[in-house]
Amino acid sequence: MMKKMLILASLVVLTLVGTPAVEAETNTNTATPYADIAGHWAEKEIEKCYIAGAVGPSEDFRPDEAVTRIELLTMFVKAKGIEPVQTNQSSFKDIPADSWMTPYAEIAYRLGIVHGQKQGKDLYLHPNDPVQREELVSMLVRSAGDSGVVNQLKWSTTIQALAKYPDGERVQEVYQRPYVYALQKGLMNAYADGSLQPQKQMTRAEAATYAAFHLLTGKTSEQKTLANGTAFKQTMTVQTTAYSYPDDKILSYLEYPLREGVVAVDPKVIPLGSHLYIEGYGYAVAADIGGAVKYNHIDLYLPTVNEAQNYGLKKGVQVFLLD
Repeated sequence: MMKKMLILASLVVLTLVGTPAVEAETNTNTATPYADIAGHWAEKEIEKCYIAGAVGPSEDFRPDEAVTRIELLTMFVKAKGIEPVQTNQSSFKDIPADSWMTPYAEIAYRLGIVHGQKQGKDLYLHPNDPVQREELVSMLVRSAGDSGVVNQLKWSTTIQALAKYPDGERVQEVYQRPYVYALQKGLMNAYADGSLQPQKQMTRAEAATYAAFHLLTGKTSEQKTLANGTAFKQTMTVQTTAYSYPDDKILSYLEYPLREGVVAVDPKVIPLGSHLYIEGYGYAVAADIGGAVKYNHIDLYLPTVNEAQNYGLKKGVQVFLLD
């Protein structure tokens, strides 16, 4: 994977029907090694992702091929400027611990961008499966830290909104609220014929366009970064405690399966869905709440009750807000 480079660009917004709004850029240093994107409708967006390090170097980009789940989550993680932590453990049965995919799958899982599929006691990501439009939209919303806002969207409003489209009923229930939120916020548009085509397979070019327009941020010399290079927006000091549940069927307030990385916050202080880096704990997603979690207090999920009890109360913990 290539090193992150600075985006030196001035941006102009334009909208394409059936694709996310696109930012055209004026940049004389947009050369990529890709031999197959010249004249492609997503050429500028692919170049933008390349410059930012969201896509890696290779001879061909293969813009019109279906994007796989691991390609998409890797692109989204890198577009956000998040550096995954190297690890020799994998949460997913179908991703070997020593695979190049593991750091990206683990950070996407910890941040709630993906949840995986439980089969018995094992968790699977199916990393090489193609991604349909409705799943991409859901991953995009979670990557942007907006799942807390989506959770407030009324189901009646959601159903009414989807009913306006000829194929709105085809959006699967788990993706309905993220889909409507994305439409309302202009993260995506209907196609020229008014359809949503929720099960349409997304291409690598489309994935790069969504990442470029909605996740990449212009990097400057004044931008704040962690020691590992991860970009953050602000810091705060909190007190932390820990919790755990032996029942793995318990879900968080945002209906995320509980695992390390899921934390409870006061939503009046830290918006639900936000991505964090917590001193001594690592990357986290604000996906839960608690009656005793008020003000500058974060409750960290740990794998076992014993670990949670031994954690105790820690004061003066520094938290970095990534979104």
